Amino acid sequence: MKNSWWGMPRKITDIIDDRKISWLELFSDLVYVVIIHGFVENLSTHFTLTGFISFWTLFLFIFNTWNNMVLFFDLHGGNNLRNTFFALLQIIAIGFTATFTPAYFNGHYTGFIIFYTFNQLIYMYLFLLTMLSDPEHAITTRPFLIAYLIGEIIFVGSIFAPNIGVQRIMILISLLIFIGFVMFERNNFNREFNNRGIPFTITPAIMERYGLFTMIVFGESLAGLIEHGENLHHISEYALFLVLLLSVIAIWFVYYTFMDRLKIKAKSYGPLSFFRGLHRLFITCLILQSFFIAQLFEESERVFYIGYLIVTIILLLILFAMQRLRIFNPHPLQWKVAILFPLTAICLLVLTYFPILLGLLIAVIMLFIIAVSGWLFNV
Repeated sequence: MKNSWWGMPRKITDIIDDRKISWLELFSDLVYVVIIHGFVENLSTHFTLTGFISFWTLFLFIFNTWNNMVLFFDLHGGNNLRNTFFALLQIIAIGFTATFTPAYFNGHYTGFIIFYTFNQLIYMYLFLLTMLSDPEHAITTRPFLIAYLIGEIIFVGSIFAPNIGVQRIMILISLLIFIGFVMFERNNFNREFNNRGIPFTITPAIMERYGLFTMIVFGESLAGLIEHGENLHHISEYALFLVLLLSVIAIWFVYYTFMDRLKIKAKSYGPLSFFRGLHRLFITCLILQSFFIAQLFEESERVFYIGYLIVTIILLLILFAMQRLRIFNPHPLQWKVAILFPLTAICLLVLTYFPILLGLLIAVIMLFIIAVSGWLFNV
């Protein structure tokens, strides 16, 4: 691709074979390390139903920004100053947005709304450019921009809501528009992709970006453990620290062993969006697992133990769906290996009645059995 000092986005049909993740993309992911840490820390001080709802909505807002920038880089990114400038500007915008995480958990949304809106306008502008430089792409880009504009009007309008209940409903509606409209537009994507000969696939570059974001969450799990493990005194504390550390390693082992073999390809656009939704849910639950691991080590209460087991069960079921569903996976995992996921999920459910340390140890052993089985299968 020809370099340009300012340039325009490349056309969606200008596919770069074997595209490598750029240093700019890697740098832009670093801001999410701190953001995720803030989510976990604020959830620990707001361990209520409202706190969990705040966590879910905040994460979906932030992840939507990350996902949109990932898609832009993969479909339209180029080696020019415009992309670099706006990618760095987006890092600044999302960084300022994240500073309002504590306020959001406390029910004060105005600062978050203002800075998140500025962040939204950045990639709305970038996607507008893709339509101007590639008029055929308007079939999907124009409805996307219209929907986001409507969502932004509702989002900003929530600042003037008569009470906090109405404001929360308006924020939720805008969030559903931002993350859900792409599924309503799947027929437009089908038409454009078929007319222009674009394959229905999630590229290795995007899969790598998902893997890198997941690695950030694993880093938060390790950091949370080590941070709370600086004052170990008794053998029981060392034992709990070791088992929880092994649990992070085990789920890491499971994820990368099986995701490394996954090649996403479908016959239409809907399954691609569904897979991205599954991965979004996986990362959300992984952050919650990080939260429960940190809380377990700090307080070792049963509610955190049960929470850990529940999110781990969900993680296993999501991985099972990713590996077995044929709508986006042309080469499903053989049943003799895939069956380990639901079987382990059932066993983890039984472990809710076990003593905490023993239950965690058994859970870790079962996770390693899945990972090693997958590794042997791949070999």
